[in-house]
Amino acid sequence: MENNGKTLKVWAWVFIVLTIITPLFGIGSIICSLKYKKYDEKKGTNLLKIAIIVTVVVFVLNIISIIS
Repeated sequence: MENNGKTLKVWAWVFIVLTIITPLFGIGSIICSLKYKKYDEKKGTNLLKIAIIVTVVVFVLNIISIIS
């Protein structure tokens, strides 16, 4: 049983770190979309919209999971 407790502790820390890091991936995708927009205006605009929407959704879900 002691080993299961250690495993759960490790997984808890993994999820805590991922919860903190996840919004950073969204910010990175927005930055990359802005840079790509310089090369292809139309596709870059669509990519930027998608990146913003996904980042906002993930951020809201993160806030909800932290509050709950």
